[in-house]
Amino acid sequence: MAMIKLIATDLDGTLCNANHCLDQTIAEYIKKLSARRIEWVLASGRAMEIVEPLFAKYAFRCPVIALNGALVYDREGKLTQRWPMKTRQAQAMLHEIQKQGVLAVASMENGVWCSDPQAYRQRMETLVRRLPDPALFAQEHGFLSLAAKPWEQLGACYKIEIYDSRPALTDWARAAADFKVSVVHGDVIEMTDSVVSKAAALRQLCESRRLANEEVLCFGDSENDLEMLQEFRYGHIMRNAEEALLAQVNHIAPANTAYGVLRVIENYTGIPIGKEQA
Repeated sequence: MAMIKLIATDLDGTLCNANHCLDQTIAEYIKKLSARRIEWVLASGRAMEIVEPLFAKYAFRCPVIALNGALVYDREGKLTQRWPMKTRQAQAMLHEIQKQGVLAVASMENGVWCSDPQAYRQRMETLVRRLPDPALFAQEHGFLSLAAKPWEQLGACYKIEIYDSRPALTDWARAAADFKVSVVHGDVIEMTDSVVSKAAALRQLCESRRLANEEVLCFGDSENDLEMLQEFRYGHIMRNAEEALLAQVNHIAPANTAYGVLRVIENYTGIPIGKEQA
């Protein structure tokens, strides 16, 4: 049995259920692992303001790798590391997004800019209506607070999301210099600085704790997780991931809808998911 000391998980499509939410079973298991001195880290493309409601609802806290690794927070929610995009490249990209008229959101130092707030809200409302329990999603997540100011007044840029499924636009984004690009959920093009990744943030976090590679268990389901899952020996991709991604990771976990993350952790640590017998 591996001596696991830290577990890093993506949220959507990985730890979260079909409603993109946690539940009490997951929260209690996280607390149980913490009591055994196994640290939990959330590694997500989400902004911290979308992660915070989870802590409030389920009464646990842990470090957070947010915006695909561009921002890192400690257990108490204090920002400890940040990797903004290079200023000139970010400004050029945002100018081009405005020129092309595509729907995009940029997570910036002093707020969240959106190229078309009304279209963004409509998109999110449509996605939420398709979920099994839209009311629960709204309660647990909320939506990003969009700034009324233009992006030029919002400081450094950490992550850009472009909402478009056209292959030509994906190719254009991937060709841009000094950016790391991944496509998730089929039509979301995510862009960060070229040095940013969940893998890099997790590696630095492990180095600060003097943890060996084989003491880390990590999970994800999307292109933005691949580097992390490939770098760490016990990286697991979820069964519900795209077929093209499954072949690129050595270990496959059961689907997120079957508590796949928890089941793999139970196998590695011997710590049962349910209540332990007296």
